[in-house]
Amino acid sequence: MKSLFFVLGLLFSTLLFSAPQSPTEAPDGVEKATPQDLIDVFHSGGQVYDLRWHYSAYEFSGHIPFAKYVPYTEYSKKNKNFDINKDIWDYSVLPKDKETPIGFSCGGVNCWKSYKLTTELARRGYTNIYWLREGQKAWDEANLPVLNRNPILEPIRKIFNGENEPTTWIIDVETLKDMYDDEEDIKVIDLRDKVEFKKGRLKTAFYVPIQRLLTRDGLKLIPEPKLEYKIILVSRNGILAGSAAVPLSALGYDVYVLKGGMKAWNDTYKKENTVTGELEVNWTDGPNNWKSQIVKVKK
Repeated sequence: MKSLFFVLGLLFSTLLFSAPQSPTEAPDGVEKATPQDLIDVFHSGGQVYDLRWHYSAYEFSGHIPFAKYVPYTEYSKKNKNFDINKDIWDYSVLPKDKETPIGFSCGGVNCWKSYKLTTELARRGYTNIYWLREGQKAWDEANLPVLNRNPILEPIRKIFNGENEPTTWIIDVETLKDMYDDEEDIKVIDLRDKVEFKKGRLKTAFYVPIQRLLTRDGLKLIPEPKLEYKIILVSRNGILAGSAAVPLSALGYDVYVLKGGMKAWNDTYKKENTVTGELEVNWTDGPNNWKSQIVKVKK
C-alpha cells in the first residue's frame, strides 16, 4: 500500500512540476497585480473574484476575506491559443459599469483561469482589470489574513497512508432504507472496485477510488457541506468506508458509514434501490474513467 501511495505521489508531483505556467506578462489592457492592488480594488468599491476549481479549495484551503467565489470551469488548452468559448464562467456577476475595478485570483502560476478570463474581459471593454498571477499563494506569502482555512485538511489527507479503521458514524441497512423511503437528500459514495460497482450499486451512488477521495476530483463528487446532504459511505463490508469517514467528518460533511457495506444491503434487500451497469456519461477521457461521473453532479 505504501508503495502505491509513493507512486501516486510521484506521479502527481511530476504532473504538477510539468504543468505549463501562465504567461509572466499580463494580457493587453490588464494590470499585473500584487496583493496590495487587490486590497485597493476592494477599498475603492470594486470586486475581487476567486476562480479556483471547486468550493473545497475556497472553503478548506482558505481564501482572501473579501474575494467572491465564482469558479471557472476550464476545458480549453493551457496556452495562448486557448478557446475561451470552451470554458464556463458566470459573467452575470460582473459589475454593469465596465470602469469598476475588478480583480482576479486563482491557485498559482500554473493556473491559467485568471489569465484567460482577464484577457476576455479586456476584449469585452472592461478598463480596470487586475490579475494576481500567483493567486492565493502570493496572498499567503504576504502573511495576509484568510478566511475558512481548515488546519487539519493536509494532515487528514495522510490518513489513507495508515491503517485507520474507525467504526463511528455507523448506520444499519434498515436506517438507510428509511432514508430512501422518506426521499431524504442523500449521496452515496461507493469505495469498492469498479467491477463491483458496475454489477450493482445503490441509487445516487458515485464511484470514488479510496485513495482519490480527498483529491480535487474526488471532492467534486461530494455535495458541499452547507447543502445539508447526508453522505453515505459504502464499501464491501463497511471497514474501508469507516476509514474514509474520519477526514470527511472533520471537514464538516454530514457523513455516515453503511454497517456491513453492500454485502449487508444485498443480503437484506436484494436489488431494491440499486442500479447496474455503466454510468450514462460523456467525458473527454472516455466512459471508463472514474472522473467521467463529475459531469453528472448537480447541486
